Amino acid sequence: MESLSLSFILVGFLLLVVALLPALQICQITQNRGWRVLLALIFFFVCGYLAFAYHVYRTADASPMVLGLSVILMLGAVFVIVVVQLSRSSLLLLQEIAQSERHLARHDSLTELENRQQCTKYVEQCIQQGRAFSVLLLDINNFKQVNDALGHFFGDKLLVAFAGKLRSLAKQGSKVYRMGGDEFVIVTDAASETKLFSLNNGLLKAFNDGLVIDEVHVDVFYSAGARIFDAEEKSSVTELMKHADIAMYAAKNSRQSLVIFDQALHDGVSAEFELFNALKVALSERKLKVFYQPLVCGHNNEVHGLEALLRWTDGPGSYISPLRFIPIAEKNNYIKQITSFVIEQVFKDLDNFLTIEPGVTIHINLSCQDFHGRYLINQLVELQSKYQIQPSCIVFELTESMVMVDVEQARYMIGVLIDMGFAVSIDDFGTGFSSFSMLRELPISQIKIDRSFVSSCLDSDKDQAIVETTIYLANRLGCSVVAEGVEDSKTAAYLNSKGCHYLQGYYISEALEKNSAKQWLHSHRMVKRVLKR
Repeated sequence: MESLSLSFILVGFLLLVVALLPALQICQITQNRGWRVLLALIFFFVCGYLAFAYHVYRTADASPMVLGLSVILMLGAVFVIVVVQLSRSSLLLLQEIAQSERHLARHDSLTELENRQQCTKYVEQCIQQGRAFSVLLLDINNFKQVNDALGHFFGDKLLVAFAGKLRSLAKQGSKVYRMGGDEFVIVTDAASETKLFSLNNGLLKAFNDGLVIDEVHVDVFYSAGARIFDAEEKSSVTELMKHADIAMYAAKNSRQSLVIFDQALHDGVSAEFELFNALKVALSERKLKVFYQPLVCGHNNEVHGLEALLRWTDGPGSYISPLRFIPIAEKNNYIKQITSFVIEQVFKDLDNFLTIEPGVTIHINLSCQDFHGRYLINQLVELQSKYQIQPSCIVFELTESMVMVDVEQARYMIGVLIDMGFAVSIDDFGTGFSSFSMLRELPISQIKIDRSFVSSCLDSDKDQAIVETTIYLANRLGCSVVAEGVEDSKTAAYLNSKGCHYLQGYYISEALEKNSAKQWLHSHRMVKRVLKR
């Protein structure tokens, strides 16, 4: 009986000794004072178990009470080791979860690159250290096309592969981050234009052969904007990232792989921002006006139509050119509001012109953004009902570059416009690379030869050949032809001799505000009557 009691006590003692290690690990994991108290108690129990075992051995006490107490002590030790082991496992699991959460908070879950917050912290750290460095912001140009063609799952794989390539190319002194979407940042010690272009050349060379994903070869093109930080300047993280973003969009617009931010670029963006804000104010304050430029029939000088042209008044007799503000409106997704204003103004004015010249048509220019969604169609349905206009009096002009952005969408929208009774004309014909295929693909009824060919057709054999070929081709396809940019009688006579249907330009008339356009129509009609007599 004595030996059995000693065995139970020694087993309990060994279990407590074993429990010391996980208890010690728990104290290292957590700073909670209770676990240190528990560790001290385990040491105390170990000593107590040894003392009780020594007492049993010396007294040779074999009573049932001693045996029962020995069993209780052993079970107590079992309880302690089970509690300690389970607690350690739980704490280790919580520690692992916390580490994972900290990792996810600092890293992008898809590419495993550090994220925007870590990038901001590192750039801030570089600024505080007062050392020269550069921020390089990259955007994958063809990522949307890959997503649309192969799906978002494949697009995610492309981002992972692109990130892996950037990480492998990052030299010592450079760190790579994912900002979100298809935007990445490289923070590098390269703090000169020469070093940045050298870095960019390395990236271009690495991506020259594209990426192979799931046995699919994908060409990858990017645009990058860089901002060099001078150790002596005072700039914030926000300013540096904004400047890199400006340079990146400049690279996209100019189709360069890298643009480095400078003061001229900053001034241009600031001026553009101010002009855009002024444009919104001008539209709300009715400073935008619709002018009308006549188009006449080439062989008999009859009025064919009027082209609606937007003018922005900037004081008495002063105007801001549409070449300045229309691209800015398109860039800032504001062109739909401008198109809406022009269309409604034309629909309001149409009856005034029809009263003077029955059958006159009004030409309205559209932007590629007008073809996204059903906003344009819904507006036309509403305004057509509101002003009771005949759709046959309206001709919508689309540029070739606009159509080629999305041929399928253009074909659909042109079809809808024609079904509604409107006519469609292609403006600036011949300035792109897809003019002839476009004539085959789209149901257009009119072509406008770009002024760059018309203005020099008498002096350039090549321009003359383009003009004559376009007129011949349009006649064969059943399309009418408008020559814009007619500046003198010789050019008008030449175009008439070649069978051009309609003429437009300063030789006919400049763009006129509504009342002046009405007077011009009236005067032109009176002259025609006199000539007929």
